Amino acid sequence: MVSDTSTMFRYCFSFLYYFHSIMGLIPFGIEDQQRIRRSKSKRRWTLAIGCASTALVCFSFGSMLQGVSVSSSAYADFHLIQSLVLVEFFIRYSTIVLCFCQILSNEANLHKYIHRFISIVQSVWCSRSYIMITRMVFILIAKMLIVDIGLCTLFAINYGTRKHTKTYINGYRVVNIYVVMVGAQITNLILLLLLFGSYAYARINEQLDQTVHRILSFETDRYYWSRRKVLQQQICCDASDTIDRHCSLHQELTEIIHTLFSIFQLPLLLINLNQFIVIVSRARMPGIVLNRFINAPLDIRTERSIETFALAMLGTDFRMKVAGLYVLDLVFLFSLASTINMYLIVLIQFQLSTY
Repeated sequence: MVSDTSTMFRYCFSFLYYFHSIMGLIPFGIEDQQRIRRSKSKRRWTLAIGCASTALVCFSFGSMLQGVSVSSSAYADFHLIQSLVLVEFFIRYSTIVLCFCQILSNEANLHKYIHRFISIVQSVWCSRSYIMITRMVFILIAKMLIVDIGLCTLFAINYGTRKHTKTYINGYRVVNIYVVMVGAQITNLILLLLLFGSYAYARINEQLDQTVHRILSFETDRYYWSRRKVLQQQICCDASDTIDRHCSLHQELTEIIHTLFSIFQLPLLLINLNQFIVIVSRARMPGIVLNRFINAPLDIRTERSIETFALAMLGTDFRMKVAGLYVLDLVFLFSLASTINMYLIVLIQFQLSTY
């Protein structure tokens, strides 16, 4: 059963890779060791798809605008129709150009950070959570097949398009479907990044929690550990190594996610805000885990490791900035809740003072 699930998991990832490679969204190759590599042929294919997509958008909207000008010039709302077509053209054109320009211009950074991101996820991978991750990937594949491909295909073969004898309308619809598909696949890739990023944060938090629980036993069983100084020292050394390693992984993972978000910040506008809240809350969780009060003598190295990780958490900016339009920060939510509570307390005191 596990081998069948693992095989399906590999098939799903192969499908995601080849489908997005055909669309020109992944300019990288895959080696046998499950590592990505830079590929000139993939880059040329992405460049060709980007140029062809840009030309198709321009040609379809040019034909549409010319057809609308000829058929609607007698109407009073002709200039409004023309303006709406131009606005939609600008949005679609910008989407296509920005997507492929960001991928091609940041290919080296994407390769470096994605390669390191895969290494971090593999280093914290746990077989117990394999089923949960597999289920999420299956749901993403089902969403992609049913919603993205299915609905776009139904829209493309809609019998309503056959009623139009003018070819420019059919061409406009087909290109519009393609642009929507590209945007949906960018969204799917970012959702996949958010899924594995949240998983990596959850695994770091879980291992930190296990390490802190071991140290907490020094406080609850002082008599037991007072006679086992050597074993206590060994546990402290292991805890220090674990905390240092996870501190490095946590900081590097946060830097990678921030960089990838900055590259694809415009497509991020389509992502559900709930995913951002999940990933930001998990990124802040180590600070809560490490701030547990441990009333027991610890090794100096362990205390220094905890202090270093805590200071690194304080100096890390977890705000997710999206195209300068808004900043996602849980501190704002906490401050908002505290402000509301303060106003409620003042209001209650004011009401009580009137009696």
